[in-house]
Amino acid sequence: MNILILGGNRFSGKLVTEKLYNQGHNVTVLNRRGTAPVPCKIIRGDRNDENWLKSALQNESFDCIIDMCLYNLEQARKSMPIFENKTHRYVFISSIAAYQKSNVFPIAESNPMGPWPLHGNYGIEKSKIEHYLSSFKDLSYVVLRPTYVIGKDNHHNREGYYFDKILNNEPVDIEGDGQAILSFIFVEDLANVITIFATSNNTTKETYNVCNDEFITIRGFVELVSTITGKSATLSVVDEMVSFKNEHCFFSNEKVKKHLDYKFKTLEQGLTELYEYAYKIS
Repeated sequence: MNILILGGNRFSGKLVTEKLYNQGHNVTVLNRRGTAPVPCKIIRGDRNDENWLKSALQNESFDCIIDMCLYNLEQARKSMPIFENKTHRYVFISSIAAYQKSNVFPIAESNPMGPWPLHGNYGIEKSKIEHYLSSFKDLSYVVLRPTYVIGKDNHHNREGYYFDKILNNEPVDIEGDGQAILSFIFVEDLANVITIFATSNNTTKETYNVCNDEFITIRGFVELVSTITGKSATLSVVDEMVSFKNEHCFFSNEKVKKHLDYKFKTLEQGLTELYEYAYKIS
């Protein structure tokens, strides 16, 4: 397949690029840096320049476009009409931040979208993009809403904060009582799901939550990291958010599991792999 990836340089985007390239697909990466993790075709430029984007893609066509770095409605209005004429399959990486704040959990795809103060303007913009995308009647698309993404080479200081604090015998800051329930997705699983949908021949307009099967409190997360490292953790209660705000944020993955028959990593498995990769000295 001939596939365009917008972004494709770090974390989940990097893994997606590598997986598709290693599967033998013709991969093109478009980003401002003009680099990619594999020797594929590269288009260097700024997607926010509508005229440049139209010119850069004027002689191109793709079986699928994967959009890893679409963050606001203005970007969508500049690029989606161009993409509509360049592909018959579009995979948009949205976010669980697009959901409206709810007191009913786990949140499923049928729940209404935004706003959710926890996620601020980021979630509002993702929600607006999804609504705009739905107006393209002739474009087959898949919207993926990952929850907190964790795993190897994470450029966000999420799970790494807890590993670093525990391994350095420093107090772990948590907000409030730390009893908020969260759900996660490991970067490898997210990349696998993106790759499967990008290479599927099914014509669809569907939205999927992407998270693993488990729900865990912030305190439970700290305890799990403590168990994996074999070191005890000391908690320090603070008023500000550290890595995760003390607010319920967990989701149903039943739809994506049913559609793909996919088995997600457990938290223990994924965090153990991360520990052995990033911290454990052999």
